[in-house]
Amino acid sequence: MADEQVGNRANAAGLRASRAWLLGRGLAAEVEQVRFTGGDEPVPAPGLPQLLDRLEQDLRDVLALSDRVDALLGGPERAVDLPAIVAVELGAAEEGADEIERVTRQLAQLALGVSTGLPPSKRAERLDSAAVAVLHPPVGTGRTVHLIDDGLELFGHDRHELEVELRGLCCRMLLDGDVSARIGEVVLRVGADQTLHLNTPGGASSWPAPVEVTLPAMAAGTALKDLGMSPKKIRRSAAVG
Repeated sequence: MADEQVGNRANAAGLRASRAWLLGRGLAAEVEQVRFTGGDEPVPAPGLPQLLDRLEQDLRDVLALSDRVDALLGGPERAVDLPAIVAVELGAAEEGADEIERVTRQLAQLALGVSTGLPPSKRAERLDSAAVAVLHPPVGTGRTVHLIDDGLELFGHDRHELEVELRGLCCRMLLDGDVSARIGEVVLRVGADQTLHLNTPGGASSWPAPVEVTLPAMAAGTALKDLGMSPKKIRRSAAVG
């Protein structure tokens, strides 16, 4: 692979990472402010500090790797194993950029969970729109990566936090379509007709489009509580497929 092509890919990884970092930071900042606009108690934002920490660390790593590739290509010495070293560094930079984009999508999913727990307002609508644009970018502005490819990670430590995450999950499932998520014996599924189905040991429920995600999120949370699942077990058993 030509040095110029390798350098361009390393620079592109750095630019992708920086762009995703900026989108993620912007979403997080808006979430942190808007969640206090719903009344006496703020809407929880489970996982927000952890996701922001990942953004910062991953960006530093990707930019360092991108710079290292440039330095290796521009160095005066050409070691015999230089192509192999560069390939490893370049691969790590591109994987790191992919990870930052994934974290930004997690923040967008969280933003939807927060906004749907607020009273209707222009600001909540703007946050919704921004989150949707990250998850399903307009044509020519990015690629759509679905929940099935990102996987499901939960952070909540109590029922209120879990319901925020379940609202965000339902929103993303409805955006993607034809996807299911399982937490223990509780299964959420969205089919081609945009109906959201909930299956639990206690029975089945469904909500036709347009879905008010608060309802299935509360029902799923209640089912998990009835099953006696601890927050830790809920977090460990969450999966999509």
